[in-house]
Amino acid sequence: MLTGVKPLPTDDEIRMLVEYIAEHFYRFSLMEIDNAFSLATAGKLDIEADHYQSFSVIYISKIINAYKRYNGKYIIDYRNEIAALERKAAEPNEEEKIKMLVENILEGFDNFKEEPKYNHFGYIAYDFLSKLGVIDIDKDTKGIILEQARKMAVEDIREKKLKEKQKHLKTEFANQIEDILNDASGKQDKVIRICKNLGLLHYYEFILENNLSLEEEITKKMNNE
Repeated sequence: MLTGVKPLPTDDEIRMLVEYIAEHFYRFSLMEIDNAFSLATAGKLDIEADHYQSFSVIYISKIINAYKRYNGKYIIDYRNEIAALERKAAEPNEEEKIKMLVENILEGFDNFKEEPKYNHFGYIAYDFLSKLGVIDIDKDTKGIILEQARKMAVEDIREKKLKEKQKHLKTEFANQIEDILNDASGKQDKVIRICKNLGLLHYYEFILENNLSLEEEITKKMNNE
């Protein structure tokens, strides 16, 4: 016998064991139960498989429950793998991503027309429109925008410094301010983001002043017109 029990259980004992398994482990097929004992004797389950010549319902329960734990790990891994594949399948492709981005930009522009205001995340739209060739700001205007961006960056950091209570963070903010004041190139990430945000506002104002359609401007560039 697979488990090496001697002497073998009597017919009545076997019947009792079968009834016990049928009642408590009815979800398992015969193949799974056989596999459970095979894994147990191979030492792959998290229990000691030695039966000490006592093939009891307790021993069977230990084996099958250990098999459930063992099998459960693979089920969880399998489900996670399936979930990952489903998420990947649900992810938009590049064309869909561009379409969604354009829709968000147009929606943002509509909001700007109703209520012109500074957008802290405008740099995302700016990067896309600039790369597409829609936004083209002249050098002099860029210089004006840069000076404004540096001032805004310094003011913002000063406000954070005043509110901050931790000494090391106050020092860090002070260093950031000094860096911006001493370096007019605008290479700091914060200054760059503000430049792009302001650049987007400048372009939106240009579109409105010249009675242009932002959607048409984007479409022309995307179609290489």
